[in-house]
Amino acid sequence: MLERCKTPRLPGLPFRRVVLRTPLIRLSAVVNKSVAEPARGLILALHGGGYSGSYWNCPVRGTSFFTLAAKLGFHVVAPDRPGYGSSHDFDPARLGLDNQVEFLFDALDDWSSLNSFSGPAFVIGHSLGGIIALLMAAHGRAQRLCAVDVLGVPIRYRANPAGEIVKSLPQAEAHVPPVDEQTRRLLMFGPEDSYESLADHHDAAAVRPMPVAEYREAIAIPESWTTVLPRIQIPVQFTAAELEVMQATGNEVLEEVRTLLSNCPHKSVHLQRHSGHNASAHKIAAAYHLRAIAFFEECIALQK
Repeated sequence: MLERCKTPRLPGLPFRRVVLRTPLIRLSAVVNKSVAEPARGLILALHGGGYSGSYWNCPVRGTSFFTLAAKLGFHVVAPDRPGYGSSHDFDPARLGLDNQVEFLFDALDDWSSLNSFSGPAFVIGHSLGGIIALLMAAHGRAQRLCAVDVLGVPIRYRANPAGEIVKSLPQAEAHVPPVDEQTRRLLMFGPEDSYESLADHHDAAAVRPMPVAEYREAIAIPESWTTVLPRIQIPVQFTAAELEVMQATGNEVLEEVRTLLSNCPHKSVHLQRHSGHNASAHKIAAAYHLRAIAFFEECIALQK
């Protein structure tokens, strides 16, 4: 069942905070409903490792995915993924990626049922959230989804200082603590002219400790893509950031993804210019978000 959090609505921010109750876990989430009814679709927005659902609502003018999607007719539900927010203290042994996939399908069904929504459902995932989106697309429940859009997914980690930082983060018993500010900017952002200072402040405020279970599996995930991606049979749009420092990027990577999506009925790959890893906090955020929603609209049209 769905309940309101006690946290009041923040002035000027077009969303409300809720808690999604599934049979096994409670997930805090931020929700923004479409400005028009009936909605074009429902978008489940999954944040990356070490962040919260508020990643998708950068306050810099024109960069909030929440605001844009609602204006264009979509409901958006951005949960704090399992192990974050209200489920921060959930059993660490049950926070692996396969369990998260099941929990998030349950959360999607729960919100849809309680809001009497029966239209098409989509997933947009960033970084580790993008890994989970692709695992959802390859899952036996994938028929529940119309399409997925991902950015920042590691096909291969780079053999450079940034890649080594990612693969050797310090680990506490249940969580990986956040990195320092300088390292965060190095890993997540492009050059200073690619983002606004307000976006950097918002990004820093969205940082959270990362569950160790998902961190360890995310480091190993490149070894799984040759078996996971060919299982996907729903539409996928895959974007790589041009200025990515942690993982391989560029047209060669995109063509590799295109080839691995051998059974995907509709696939699109794109190199996002002038963006570091956290694209939704860069000046090009609106361009990326519009492309994701355009892909979802295309999938709606092709279904009819």
